Amino acid sequence: MIGYRFNFDFGPKAIYQLHFVDPNHLEVTVVADASYPKGTLNRFDIAMTEVRPNMYMVTWIEPATGNTVTHVEDYEQGIAYTNITDLASKQFWRLKGKITPG
Repeated sequence: MIGYRFNFDFGPKAIYQLHFVDPNHLEVTVVADASYPKGTLNRFDIAMTEVRPNMYMVTWIEPATGNTVTHVEDYEQGIAYTNITDLASKQFWRLKGKITPG
């Protein structure tokens, strides 16, 4: 997955393209989001753990907000699970979506 781009579709207003630059860096481009304009690019320092072949847990902290994100990415099944702490709203989001080549 390193060097590749994948689309993560968590619903009509939550679609992102993820580019795994290397094992420690991720670029996320907004495709559709209720809070950010299309094309917004964010860069994150990540930790990546292989759970099994073609399945990874990827975590990061969003520097601008302090929000934490945990993904479980199953490339074999094309499914992503994400858990996000949103400090500003004091909410915890749990989403499931599709992974497709980007």
